[in-house]
Amino acid sequence: VLCIVGIILVGLSNVLAAEHLQPASPSAASSSASANVAFGMSMNLLSQVFGASQIITEEKMLKSLKIPPMQVVGYEGVWGTILMICIVFPVNHFLPGEDNGSNENAYDTYLMLCNNHRLLCLICLYMFSCSTYHIAGMMVTGSLSAVHRTMLEASRTMVIWALNLFVHYFVDPTAGFGEAWTPYSYIQLAGFVVVIFGQTVYGGLLRVPGLTYDDAKLPVHAQSQGNLYSLVALLRDRDDDKDVLTAEDLAKL
Repeated sequence: VLCIVGIILVGLSNVLAAEHLQPASPSAASSSASANVAFGMSMNLLSQVFGASQIITEEKMLKSLKIPPMQVVGYEGVWGTILMICIVFPVNHFLPGEDNGSNENAYDTYLMLCNNHRLLCLICLYMFSCSTYHIAGMMVTGSLSAVHRTMLEASRTMVIWALNLFVHYFVDPTAGFGEAWTPYSYIQLAGFVVVIFGQTVYGGLLRVPGLTYDDAKLPVHAQSQGNLYSLVALLRDRDDDKDVLTAEDLAKL
């Protein structure tokens, strides 16, 4: 609940800041802009449904089907590449648009990559960034749960916002990647604080007096290979025939 409240505060601050910076416009243009905003929000909500379905499916593949995380990432990459090359790229190429008569001219993109090595390096860097991001997310889902991964991804927005502020005030105020502090940024900051607080409470790192916690459902850190070997050695060296570890045995790990 706290994470939801925090995310709502962050979104509310962005909406209020956009309305504050938007100049006055005629009623017809204003109604058209409102329709575009409603359509954009609907598409965002629909994309969240698909994104949530993907994360839940990944958790099922990792925990129920016991598929290695790297293999799941490989499956997603292979099928995503096939769909993009066979469906998305051809459709965008033949749809009318402003990119040499196409919505996205694939041949022109290929020429730009061949003739601009800086652009090619940026594309490779972007692919590396995406791969490490998906691998890290898959590891979190496999070790903890899809809920923990979703909450951590909500914190990603906070890092991006802080970086945008840094770019605006310490790098280049005219850069398009920067963001200025607005009168509603305090609401956004409060929202991020609530999100972090909710994550710590949900993960059991911070226990609020008056709330009950089920320790069996809290995340447990995975044992390393060395700890597992130590566990086997303790069971083997016990004098009795019991396979139950005592508190003293656990303290030795």
